[in-house]
Amino acid sequence: MPDLSTTPTRHTALVDQAVGRLSPRWTTWALQTIQQRGPMRLADINSALPWVGVHAMAQIVRRMQTSDLLDRPQVGVYDLTPVGRGTHDVHRALSAWHRTHLADDTSSLAEAERVEDALGRLRGKGTIPLLHALAQYGPLPNGALRDEAALATGSFHYRITQLQTDQLITRTSPFSGRGSEYTLTSAARGLTPVYAELAEFARKAHPAATPPDQYGAIAQQAVRASAAVRRSPAASSELFSHVSAPQPRVPAYVTALSHPSRAR
Repeated sequence: MPDLSTTPTRHTALVDQAVGRLSPRWTTWALQTIQQRGPMRLADINSALPWVGVHAMAQIVRRMQTSDLLDRPQVGVYDLTPVGRGTHDVHRALSAWHRTHLADDTSSLAEAERVEDALGRLRGKGTIPLLHALAQYGPLPNGALRDEAALATGSFHYRITQLQTDQLITRTSPFSGRGSEYTLTSAARGLTPVYAELAEFARKAHPAATPPDQYGAIAQQAVRASAAVRRSPAASSELFSHVSAPQPRVPAYVTALSHPSRAR
């Protein structure tokens, strides 16, 4: 899969499928933790990721089992499946892309957080089709791009706004009138090796069907995700390149009103 501009739709669907499987919040952290430490009990996973609540981690582990990323070789013990172990190359490509193409103010991010942020930018209904259309046809006006992505008007405008915020598309003109088109940013054009790894991962996984739509659950998980990492008292410096300093706990009424930056 050289790039999205020469990719058949079925390969684009593989990329979309892989993103849907790997992008739910904390999936990368859990995968990398178990990959480093070997089979773990739920309590041990929680101890390694202290910013994730016990009930939330139980839900995450169940979802990862459903997605064939984790197995339970014995009662109460979780380990990576062959599919889970196959995420290494995808994570490496995502981390390299994030480090190369995003702003310098992300330099202190842990590698797992870098991967999850990159996946968050690719997540959501219509994201990959929109990027595919721009890669295949070049700059497109509003209506033509919406038709290519086959999105309803409201969904299209939400996704376009988010992709601009995520630094993946931009306008050819600062004005939204006639003659203005959307085009890929240099960061989006640099995603070619990421697409290749995602498609290969999905191909090797041979899923019978894409897991149920997780975007609503992803959005709920993402509300407190970044804040949780930053206020965590501890994390494994052996696994993650950066351990954030503890921060004051965000009041519940604030997080309840907040919206994730890349809710999908």
